[in-house]
Amino acid sequence: MAIFIDDPNFLNGRLDWAILQNGWSSLYSDREILERDLKWFRSAGFKIIEIICSDWDNPSSIHNSLKRELSFPDYYGNNLDALNDCLSDIEILGEGLVVVLRDFDMAAEETRSKIADIFAENSRRHILFGRKLILLIQVRSRDFNLAAVGSCPVLWNGSDFFFSK
Repeated sequence: MAIFIDDPNFLNGRLDWAILQNGWSSLYSDREILERDLKWFRSAGFKIIEIICSDWDNPSSIHNSLKRELSFPDYYGNNLDALNDCLSDIEILGEGLVVVLRDFDMAAEETRSKIADIFAENSRRHILFGRKLILLIQVRSRDFNLAAVGSCPVLWNGSDFFFSK
């Protein structure tokens, strides 16, 4: 079953549609705009999890924060592979799940790209089953730039895979 109705009257003004039609995430520098959009997501029935990234100065603080705020199990491995695994199993009920990363620009650049890619991969996976996972990234400056997120390689088909180089 489709999670959107192909009708301009239904899609008009839907933030989930506006974001998901172009990817899996959206950047915010203006906190008032973010608050306005979070109000829309709440009224639409989305669960919202907000994570403060201002203390993400080392891998331990990053993973402790993610584990705590996303309610990951005790066996969470405190690494990016474990983040990917746990996000693939995260429960998404109701209309969907919005994860807000506040002050994301304070994390190391390499970490930012990897975490955004992991969320994009999992959003893409969840959408196949009709579950919406949306990432909102709040930064302190409009000059912030994040490399392309969620690029998908073209993979060999299942049969040719074993014969590829």
